[in-house]
Amino acid sequence: MRRAVSSVTVALGLLGATVASTGVALAAPATSAPAPKKRCTVTDPRLDELSGLVTTKTGYIVVNDSSLQDNRKRVFYLDTKCRVTKEVRYSGAGPFDTEDLAVSPDRKTLWIADIGDNPGKDRRPRIAVWSMPIGGGKEPVLHRMSYPEQKPHDAEALLIGADGLPLVITKVPSGKAEIYTPTGKLRTGDTDPVPMKKVGEISLPETTTDNPMNIFGRVAITGATRSPDGAKVVLRTYADAFEYDVTGGDIVAALTTGKPRVTPLADPFGEAISYTSDGKTFLTVSDGGTLNDDDPIDILAYTPSTTGAEALAGADGAKKPVTEKSWYDSLSLNQITYLIGAIGVLGALLVGAGIVGILRSRRRPAPVDDSRDGDDPFSSGAIDRGSEDGFGPGDRDVPRGGVYGGAPAAGVYGGPAPAGGAPGRAPGGGGVYGGGPGGRPDGPGVPAGGR
Repeated sequence: MRRAVSSVTVALGLLGATVASTGVALAAPATSAPAPKKRCTVTDPRLDELSGLVTTKTGYIVVNDSSLQDNRKRVFYLDTKCRVTKEVRYSGAGPFDTEDLAVSPDRKTLWIADIGDNPGKDRRPRIAVWSMPIGGGKEPVLHRMSYPEQKPHDAEALLIGADGLPLVITKVPSGKAEIYTPTGKLRTGDTDPVPMKKVGEISLPETTTDNPMNIFGRVAITGATRSPDGAKVVLRTYADAFEYDVTGGDIVAALTTGKPRVTPLADPFGEAISYTSDGKTFLTVSDGGTLNDDDPIDILAYTPSTTGAEALAGADGAKKPVTEKSWYDSLSLNQITYLIGAIGVLGALLVGAGIVGILRSRRRPAPVDDSRDGDDPFSSGAIDRGSEDGFGPGDRDVPRGGVYGGAPAAGVYGGPAPAGGAPGRAPGGGGVYGGGPGGRPDGPGVPAGGR
């Protein structure tokens, strides 16, 4: 995700890393992901923002994250060497922000999640999914949806339930992710959106897996997939894959009440995950170049873990001793969010204090230098400061420079100089940066003298 929203996520991750680093001396080492096996490397320059992945018997299907370039707004089919073999265009103007791919329970329909809505930009009043034959025989068709009360959410994960309807999973920097599904049958084409309802909340177990986004990378859900036999589903973050068992096709129950097995992941900025065709292996791929332009875009294979999050807390599955925990390990995600807000407020107060100090220092009268020549226009004795803010009218023994020009002599950014000039100023040059009567610089900005 190389957009403003993604920058919000990256910024949160970096801030989390900064806060966490203060307690690093007391913290237990973060868990490192086992080395995965590389299947192939994507080298097509159009595929540098991959966010959705599906595995087929002959290769892979991928989609980019949001893109303004038409040649990237396609559904791409790759062979086992990650070479593009086919691409399918969208109908109409195409998607707004594609984030994930999913397959129907009968494995015949490919679903594309046009659900991204990053904070920090104009939010979407509605989202969409696209559907097409998994073999790519027809172009995708559009289905519009909207959240309850038209409230926007950012989401990057899609699953298809046993009833054939989409399950949209939100991406949050802290707290619980939410699951939404349409309240009725989807319509096809550019129609009014079908309202959605919230059907559950997801609390991911805590892990210590190392990742570029730190604590936020362990909770922000960036992708999802369902096993070919429907018996398991997986959610992924920037750090881990969480695999749940599904009973009776009830995916929502599995995600909201189940205890997942946790597999640490190692891709640089991973947003996509899929099962292999036999359901025995996870495959992932990164949104390339988001954090480092040199990061390869590899499709990586992992053997799913058989243990839960507790096995990641320390060696041999033992939890970290209390004496080894850092101060931030005891904070909840909400407390961390408040801490970040407090840091922001503190920063704003410090900036305000700095501005007040600068203004006060500029209002102080200059010391009188009796050694100056009596003809010097600045050699007068006491200086009348005029109004309290230093910019209002008032009788002055010494002309003061107007801000951005004006009638007063020696304007800060222009205005006429006192007759005869002044020491340290170019005669007749006016303001510190020189310029015309408007008070702003007219020339190339070269200082005309200066004190």
